[in-house]
Amino acid sequence: MKIKCILIDDEPFALNLLEDDLLSFSHIEVLAKFYSPIDAAEYLLKNEVDVLFLDIQMPEMLGTQFIRQLENPPLVIFTTAYHQYAVEGFELNAIDYLLKPIGKERLTLSLRKVEDLIRLRKNQIPQQDKTFIVINVEYQKTKIFFNEINYIEGLKDYVKIYLKNRAHPLLTRSNLRGMEAKLPSSQFIRIHNSFIVNKLSIKKITQTKLLLPDVELPIGKKYADNITSFDWANAIKK
Repeated sequence: MKIKCILIDDEPFALNLLEDDLLSFSHIEVLAKFYSPIDAAEYLLKNEVDVLFLDIQMPEMLGTQFIRQLENPPLVIFTTAYHQYAVEGFELNAIDYLLKPIGKERLTLSLRKVEDLIRLRKNQIPQQDKTFIVINVEYQKTKIFFNEINYIEGLKDYVKIYLKNRAHPLLTRSNLRGMEAKLPSSQFIRIHNSFIVNKLSIKKITQTKLLLPDVELPIGKKYADNITSFDWANAIKK
């Protein structure tokens, strides 16, 4: 599967470096590169593009402003040296948010997200049948559907599972790592030594906190990369 992309960045060095890194992947095709989003607008109207690598802070127009003006934008991966645009990137449903300098390993993860999403759109990946887990609660086996889970809190050898329509959490004997292994990474994300959250419950993200309905949870420094690599495109649109 060939992935067609274009690059926009006002810094020639950054633009050429990104192009070189992308061309090292055999399935990536760089169709064009631009120093200004204004120059790229007409190209996007006339050509089929799978993914747009887009800088944010540019003299003529912010990359985020440019995306808001497009009626039918391709998949977007923001490339920037600034953290403060991450929340806006989330609101614009960008597939990823890469901080410069961009490492090869981090770029590889982004491209995998692009591949997965393109395959999903083409119905090439069958949906997983399993949509629930079974846990022991008060010596009884209990089925919990993934969509019911709001977030999970780890307490040494136990975890609390907070459900969307239940006032009190369910308590089960497990550790957070074991619970994480049972959950689909496409829907759940580890944000702290003590917390896993359902991506569909996320309302807002900052550099240090994550807001869910009726609760605000801390983002651990160890898991900051999980947030910057958050699968924005598959997160629920607010």
